[in-house]
Amino acid sequence: MQREQCWAGYCGGTFAGRTGDLVKSSTGRYATAFASRGAASAAKNTDDASGRGWTVKPKTSTHQVAVAFLKNRNTPAGKPVYLTSAAGTENVDVHRAPYGKDRLLVSWESLKNATCSSGTCTGTFTGTHLRLIDWNGALKTPDKVVQARITGEVATLKDGSLTWAYAPVTPSYASALTGASPTTTTLKVARLKP
Repeated sequence: MQREQCWAGYCGGTFAGRTGDLVKSSTGRYATAFASRGAASAAKNTDDASGRGWTVKPKTSTHQVAVAFLKNRNTPAGKPVYLTSAAGTENVDVHRAPYGKDRLLVSWESLKNATCSSGTCTGTFTGTHLRLIDWNGALKTPDKVVQARITGEVATLKDGSLTWAYAPVTPSYASALTGASPTTTTLKVARLKP
């Protein structure tokens, strides 16, 4: 979709694992959503013997929410559309799902007063944003901010409803992960009807 600055262990992995894969419209277009710092500049890394490496200078200090569209499974349809732009706000855990006939639901968690270093950002969790856009990235509804999290893949049911499972815990982004995670014995399933 576009080049991004990466650090080992931070943004490696498969495309699908970082973006939630692609969703398809009724007209055959595809879309994906992701957290992006953009690229102010990108140049081939001459020290990379594979010839695939790039040195990227990010455009923003925090990750913003971007949606990329494809004409078909292989052909981009222009540059990604950015849904957020607030400096000092980090956006993480981006998801997308088709919603109704001609809309996409994009969700993400936001952190205010974000501080980032080598790909790891800390800040104060301010909620999960839910936004409906059309297949060109245009706003269809203002953000709805909820405290519930979308931590896994969103599934589309036969009636067009969206559903996902989540653990009802408030995330803490106050410091980098140290291996300790919130514990709960509860799993909830949420359903959003069109």
